[in-house]
Amino acid sequence: MANKETEYYSETEIINSTRALTASIVLLFLSFSLIDFWSNSSTPSEVFIARSLVVSCLLASYLMTFVSKFHRYMSIVMPSIIMIASIAIIYMIYKSFPNEPVYSIYFVSLVLMIMTLYSWTYIKFSSSLLISYALVAVYVYIERYTRSVEVILPTAELLANISIITSAIIIGVVARLMRDRVIYKNIQLQHSLSKALEAMTEEAKDNAHLANHDELTGLANRRYVTELLEKSLEFAKKKDKVLVIMFIDLNGFKQINDVHGHATGDDVLAIVARRLEFSVRKSDCLSRIGGDEYLIGLLIDKENYSEVESMAEKFSTIISEPMNIDGVRLQVGASVGIAAYPMHGDQIKTLMDIADSKMYQVKKGRKGENTDAKKKREESNEFSNRVITFPKASTSL
Repeated sequence: MANKETEYYSETEIINSTRALTASIVLLFLSFSLIDFWSNSSTPSEVFIARSLVVSCLLASYLMTFVSKFHRYMSIVMPSIIMIASIAIIYMIYKSFPNEPVYSIYFVSLVLMIMTLYSWTYIKFSSSLLISYALVAVYVYIERYTRSVEVILPTAELLANISIITSAIIIGVVARLMRDRVIYKNIQLQHSLSKALEAMTEEAKDNAHLANHDELTGLANRRYVTELLEKSLEFAKKKDKVLVIMFIDLNGFKQINDVHGHATGDDVLAIVARRLEFSVRKSDCLSRIGGDEYLIGLLIDKENYSEVESMAEKFSTIISEPMNIDGVRLQVGASVGIAAYPMHGDQIKTLMDIADSKMYQVKKGRKGENTDAKKKREESNEFSNRVITFPKASTSL
């Protein structure tokens, strides 16, 4: 329905204007009957049929505005309404005599129709000009070439009437340009406000993401994963499932940080995060809860609880796969502590504390083994000082 000149008008605005315009013209044509009666016009019967047809067409147009499938044709209906009404008025001018009072009323009505083209419709500007000058041409033709010498409009009066119509067109053009300029500026302001609101919304989303996620790895942080685990616990209680919480601490990460720097350490943390992301389901919870510690939350069936330790071993194995960072082959291991609902408790804080405690028990239990491994690694450095390995996996259930 929209064109380049009217695309910033809403469909509702155009439809409402069509209804108001149609109803106003119908009232104008009904008032003509009273005017004819008051003025004792000599031609009311001759124009009655024309008026009836116009009113019928206008009422049909009015009813069309309530049918959605006709809304696309409103850009055709609008100029059609003006054209039909204007032609009917020119016909009434033709049937009346310049010396009758109704002639002046019909002429004023024609001027109003022309001004309405610019002030109340949403048709193309070029179409408004074309219709205006077509109506003026028809009016001049009627007055100069269809009337007898006895009733012809004097040239001075005709020129005065043409001047009035021209003035009406100029006023209409200026009003249309001013209206469109104001509306266009308002639309631009609305677009600017919408973009600003979108930017604020995106910023709020970014802030919410930063508040809930670890900046380095993009994983959920401790606060957010606690919220997710609370929801998972409710689901587990309702569906009689097992909620498994695994605390994972990287073995040997501190040495990598000390030897290769924090930038390399950050790369290791990010790589481990990506590996775990690819290893868990979308419904599982995954978080970096701080430093080199991660948390995994799993919902499983009770009959699969016996497989929990092997799941932890799988995660440990994935973590301990060698990684190449800037040409250096690095490797870390993992200590895993496990707690589960309903086996170890029915509160998230309790389960997280138990998993954390078990993870540190595993970590502590491997210190002696790590001391022996350190001596062996120092000896093996003479063979290759570009490979750093640590115990791969240990779990506690």
